Amino acid sequence: MSFEHILLDHQGPITRLTLNVPSRLNAMTSAMGAEIRDAVPLINERDETRVVIVRGAGRAFSAGGSLESIQEEVSEDPDSGPGLGGGANFYRLYLSVRGLDAPSIAAINGHAIGAGLCFALGCDMRVIRTGARVGMTFVRLGIHPGMAATWTLPRLIGPARAAELLYSGRLIDAATAVDWGIASRQADDDFDQVVEDLAMEIAASGPVAVKATKRTVRGAFERSIDEALELESAEQEVTFRTADAREGVQALTERRPPRFVGR
Repeated sequence: MSFEHILLDHQGPITRLTLNVPSRLNAMTSAMGAEIRDAVPLINERDETRVVIVRGAGRAFSAGGSLESIQEEVSEDPDSGPGLGGGANFYRLYLSVRGLDAPSIAAINGHAIGAGLCFALGCDMRVIRTGARVGMTFVRLGIHPGMAATWTLPRLIGPARAAELLYSGRLIDAATAVDWGIASRQADDDFDQVVEDLAMEIAASGPVAVKATKRTVRGAFERSIDEALELESAEQEVTFRTADAREGVQALTERRPPRFVGR
C-alpha cells in the first residue's frame, strides 16, 4: 500500500511511521489520519516488528489540526455539526495508533501542539528533543480540547498539572515535559541515537512477553489490583509455555544474550 501523507518503513525489528507533510509542519488532516488507521493493521501483520517509532518529518512532530480544517468548522451556526471533519471520528483515526500490538515510541523531534501532542500521547513512550515545545493549545483558539486530551493527560501527569496545561493552553519546553512526565527522556544532537537505542533495547526482549505486557499496562487504570493479578497470572502462564521463555532461561543459564524468535 502506498501513502501520500505518511511514510512507513520497516527495518528489521523496528518499524517507523512518519508524518510526512513537513512543509505544513505535519498539520493533521482527515486524509493523514485515514492513512494512519490503514497503516496500523499492516504493521500488526508484520511478525518481525517489535517496536514502532512514530515521528514527524522536518522540524516539527506535528503542529496539530490543520488551520484550514479548523477554519472550515468555526461557525456561528450551532447546528453546523462536529468539527475537524467529524469530531470524534477524526480523532479516532489518529488514536488508532493505540491499537498497535508492538510498543510504540513517539520521537518528538520538534513541536507537538494541540492534537499533535494528543497523537504523541497515544504512543506508549515519548522521547523529546531539546528545543521542542509541547502544549494543549485548544482553549487559546476558543475550542474545547479533543482527541482524548482530558482523558489521557490527567492519567499521565496527574489532574492538577493536566488542568494547568489544558486550562491555560501554555506551551512547555522539553525539560519541563520530562520533569512532568509527558516524556521519559530528553536528548540533544544525539536524539536519533537515543530513540534508536531505546527501540533496540525493547526489541531485544521477548516479543511475545512484551506485547502481552503492553496489553496489561494499557488497561491498568481501569482494573482493580485483584483483576490485575488475575490478568498477569493468565498472561504469565501463556508465556511460560513459549519457546522464548525456554530460550530466555537457557540464555541466563549459559550467561549469553537470548535469541528470541517471537513464539
